[in-house]
Amino acid sequence: MKNRIDRKRSAWMLNYRYFIYAGIIIALLQFLALRTFYQDQKIIKLPEKLFQSPLEYPREELILEPDGGTGAEGILPEPEEEDEADEDPGQDEAGNGELILTDTQKQIVLRLLDLIEEDIIYGYETFPDTGYPSDNIWISTDVISMVLNDVGFDLMELIFKDMSEHKEDYPMDIKGRSEAIKYIDFRDVFFQEQFFRRHALELPAEFNADDPNNSVLWQPGDILYFQFDPDNPYKDLGGFVSPRTNDEGVPLVIMISAELGSISEVDVLNEYVIVGHFRYPPPEVD
Repeated sequence: MKNRIDRKRSAWMLNYRYFIYAGIIIALLQFLALRTFYQDQKIIKLPEKLFQSPLEYPREELILEPDGGTGAEGILPEPEEEDEADEDPGQDEAGNGELILTDTQKQIVLRLLDLIEEDIIYGYETFPDTGYPSDNIWISTDVISMVLNDVGFDLMELIFKDMSEHKEDYPMDIKGRSEAIKYIDFRDVFFQEQFFRRHALELPAEFNADDPNNSVLWQPGDILYFQFDPDNPYKDLGGFVSPRTNDEGVPLVIMISAELGSISEVDVLNEYVIVGHFRYPPPEVD
């Protein structure tokens, strides 16, 4: 009986040892397999731009630079607070020369950029019912009056009222009459020019590339008038300063003419004779 028990115990011990050996062998094989797997792996680096959005910011959120475009480079960081005594007029609070436009200026510029893409051609028609063009045929002054009307300034009403109350201040002799006509006069370039001389901030009529104050003096949305014949005021053309510049930093101009055929962004600031440079509405004075 005792021998039978001893034999069973020996067989159990032998089976136990085999079980342990098998467990050790399996663990060893797993270790070797994992080691081989990790040795074969390459180091994976995340792309640096993985978390950068490829989408452009909505244009309504842009803070436009006086000499730049409207892409991502036109988005400025929030300026840090500084003492008011250290602020330079026309600069942001960071003092880096980058201008933050007023809400009205930004609305004007964004509307201009939209107009470049629209199917508008050069031509003159009268619109007795609306005053403003009701189709896609515009002259240069229409670009100015339509943009300002879109941002809340009705030049047809404003110019008619001012001309009616101050006829002596307008060149009525050019038209050969003494009374203003609402739906026509606000589109005449010489009447527009005179209205802005009376009610807008008048700025330099010559661009000086070496002037350190250009970012203040030549802002996007400024209104320009160009003269082509001193003896014929009808030939003057109007336009706006663009938010973009040429390679030398000279602002481009957004305008329409018979030569251009449509509303275009052109490099003419130093080519045409400037007879009017205005900012409207004028900046508020504290």
